[in-house]
Amino acid sequence: MSLNFKRIVFLLSLFIFFTKPVLAKVTFQEILENPSDLEINLKYATEQEALGRYKATLSTLERLNMLYPVNTDIKLYLISILLKMDSEAKLQLMIEMMLQDPNTTKETRDYIEGILDTIREQTKPKLKWFAYADINYMQTDNSNIDGVSKSGNLYAQDNISEFPGLKYDKTYSRGGSITVGKNLSSTSAISFNGGLSINTQNKGEENESDLASASVSYSKIMGKHFLLPYVFYSRPNERFTADLSTKGIGFNNTYNINQNNSINYSSSFSTTDYNVTSSNYVNKPEDANNDIYSASVGYNYTFSDVNLISSKISYTEKHALKNYNAYTGPGFNIGFTRILPFGTFKLEKTFQTNTYEEKNTFIHSTINREDDIETSRIQLSGRITQLLPFMKKLDPENKIFFNLNHTKIDSDSTLLNNTAIRRNTSFNIIKRFSLYE
Repeated sequence: MSLNFKRIVFLLSLFIFFTKPVLAKVTFQEILENPSDLEINLKYATEQEALGRYKATLSTLERLNMLYPVNTDIKLYLISILLKMDSEAKLQLMIEMMLQDPNTTKETRDYIEGILDTIREQTKPKLKWFAYADINYMQTDNSNIDGVSKSGNLYAQDNISEFPGLKYDKTYSRGGSITVGKNLSSTSAISFNGGLSINTQNKGEENESDLASASVSYSKIMGKHFLLPYVFYSRPNERFTADLSTKGIGFNNTYNINQNNSINYSSSFSTTDYNVTSSNYVNKPEDANNDIYSASVGYNYTFSDVNLISSKISYTEKHALKNYNAYTGPGFNIGFTRILPFGTFKLEKTFQTNTYEEKNTFIHSTINREDDIETSRIQLSGRITQLLPFMKKLDPENKIFFNLNHTKIDSDSTLLNNTAIRRNTSFNIIKRFSLYE
């Protein structure tokens, strides 16, 4: 169902009733005490809709529809909510009941027939190309950009010395990407993406690079499954370290058990090659050439239509040219997401333990490396008009997006070199341009 069509029905429901309040004023207790009061129940329904509680709105309207079977306005309002919820089965049933109801006026029947024509038209496969371009800017404040250890020391050939490096710095990323795709059917699509970003640093230079990337993905809905296989390639042009290229392939699937519960699982493979060979280093850049295999299984629970609790267990296995760069790493992630009027808020925590296969004797000849890494993240993302409503005049099509992110990475390791805390705070803004749709 098209967005414009949903907007028409939604605006109709607002015209029939009254403007939605910001906060609920009618309590559920009042509904229990006045189950047949049309005015109170309609007010409760619109207030619950304003809060995003569509289930409560739906149940209230269904009860009113039984109490007032000749009230066409209630039926139209009910249809608008079913459209919002994408409840196709209930929508079809409600439409059939209204068409068979002798109390339904000719004007209403014509309106319903229009809805049916729209549904029939939009359920037809649309082999349609689409294309859009994104321009983005991101600024990141880094509390420990070079990963200076907590003690300020490091191991080098079994000896302890001071850890050189820069702590606080800012990095800037400017770039763009183009996505071109095609809807192969009503349940599948393929898309191609290519991007380039320029990354610079305020004080240091070690983390500066130009990054070129490309990917191809295919999406397919099969019953309750949402399948997403993909391939990708990236090549940073590093300023002061060895260049590298990474290519890989992956697969994701989400299985929707019901409206509130889903399971997702994924697997991927990537290979990274360093492009500079030099004999001037004890540890050559190409020693870090690697293949990475990873897999994960997760469970998601949605409640009150606006909250999501997610959990995931993962396993990573890295094979490298030199075994002191190779490790195995089980992990666990838990997160909470809530849809707010001003954006999507997300909290998550990840625990991972990486056990390395071999000692790096240049660093320490007797200590086996094992890292325990805790990553905490707070994120708010959405459309800029959600965060700053006055921007609607500058962005009438809602195609400017934002992302606020704060990440803390706390690493404890058997080696001093890798025991560090890093905090990064970033702001990302993206402007999207529709090229073809």
